[in-house]
Amino acid sequence: MSTTPIEEARSLLNPSNAPTRYAERSVGPFSLAAIWFAMAIQVAIFIAAGQMTSSFQVWQVIVAIAAGCTIAVILLFFTQSAAIRWGINFTVAARMPFGIRGSLIPITLKALLSLFWFGFQTWLGALALDEITRLLTGFTNLPLWIVIFGAIQVVTTFYGITFIRWMNVFASPVLLAMGVYMVYLMLDGADVSLGEVMSMGGENPGMPFSTAIMIFVGGWIAVVVSIHDIVKECKVDPNASREGQTKADARYATAQWLGMVPASIIFGFIGAASMVLVGEWNPVIAITEVVGGVSIPMAILFQVFVLLATWSTNPAANLLSPAYTLCSTFPRVFTFKTGVIVSAVIGLLMMPWQFAGVLNTFLNLLSSALGPLAGIMISDYFLVRRRRISLHDLYRTKGIYTYWRGVNWVALAVYAVALAVSFLTPDLMFVTGLIAALLLHIPAMRWVAKTFPLFSESENQNEDYLRPIGPVAPADESATANTKEQNQR
Repeated sequence: MSTTPIEEARSLLNPSNAPTRYAERSVGPFSLAAIWFAMAIQVAIFIAAGQMTSSFQVWQVIVAIAAGCTIAVILLFFTQSAAIRWGINFTVAARMPFGIRGSLIPITLKALLSLFWFGFQTWLGALALDEITRLLTGFTNLPLWIVIFGAIQVVTTFYGITFIRWMNVFASPVLLAMGVYMVYLMLDGADVSLGEVMSMGGENPGMPFSTAIMIFVGGWIAVVVSIHDIVKECKVDPNASREGQTKADARYATAQWLGMVPASIIFGFIGAASMVLVGEWNPVIAITEVVGGVSIPMAILFQVFVLLATWSTNPAANLLSPAYTLCSTFPRVFTFKTGVIVSAVIGLLMMPWQFAGVLNTFLNLLSSALGPLAGIMISDYFLVRRRRISLHDLYRTKGIYTYWRGVNWVALAVYAVALAVSFLTPDLMFVTGLIAALLLHIPAMRWVAKTFPLFSESENQNEDYLRPIGPVAPADESATANTKEQNQR
């Protein structure tokens, strides 16, 4: 989007991290549901569900998937609100509770976790490519396919959420049809019924069911926390009341549930069934063993299924956010495209596929690390600021989000304490960390408000950023004065 000379003069604002204006938004509820459907058909769920069958029967794994995804959507209702209303990305939103510079710590942690997933999913897609060429020609070269598939996803991400939206609208029905047909082939090939498969597994019980649910929450928590980078493109009524804004948040959350939960259940079932029938959690190998005996062309078709599922997931879920993080944090160094390239290179150099055998342990730790971050951001926007922000101050180094030289040490301390508290409940680390952060942040920010203002008259200019009505007037510096009136509003 174009910016005015005044906007360009602000050191923290560039075309890649500026708020998305109302007229430029292109994602509605149907498109968002399609994006989530395609993102939910991902091999990580396949693997997590398969590895879980040693502790639970298949039907219990399905219940855990549904419960975990529903919890994720409930969190989405809250984490997405600021982005839907104001069109800001995650990196910018994190400045509210943590400060202009203090936000670097949580967003870097989140970016590294997203890049872990980008590298992991790229590896799985490359495995599918390698298996396709092996079946067709006998040629195999996994490192080459990792680089090629990574480059394809980089180019896809260049075109932003608009291209990803159209790709996922196309991919969703194709993936659904192929997934259902694969379930049929698996059951027919093993000569078992759906009910028989549902009762299989659980030979070595021991994992608490609450942990199983948290594992599937953990599978989505990185996207839930940074959902801003997707939903900032969602269409809204600029003149809606606060009640109307809440209804819009609920409408988009419902669309996300309809996209996420059915797809997660279908693909999770495929992973769990593959494990109990074939004894293999790797989808590429499992597909070859299950379908290859029926037809080599069919096996190739389902490897294309894995490839398409990964391609439709990775750019939006795992590469978009780190790219925004780089170009928002270093606006004079990175454009959006260079941010995408650098992010992809880092994700592949991490070689996260080395941790594939302990994926569920990693997912549980991931949910615990990001639970307090979600709690702080929800508490700050809804309970501390009561959904009031100043876009002007989010994009300059001196404003109400500056705190102590750009860092809100109090919010960072709350994050550290909540994270430590979460380890007291190993089976519910995510829930404990989120609730602890949610509760601790409120009194902590009341103490901060004694020194720094939490509200600014500059918020009256928010609409100037979102409507194409000409240059944004400079805000009155006195608007950030520390007055009791501002903090009590």
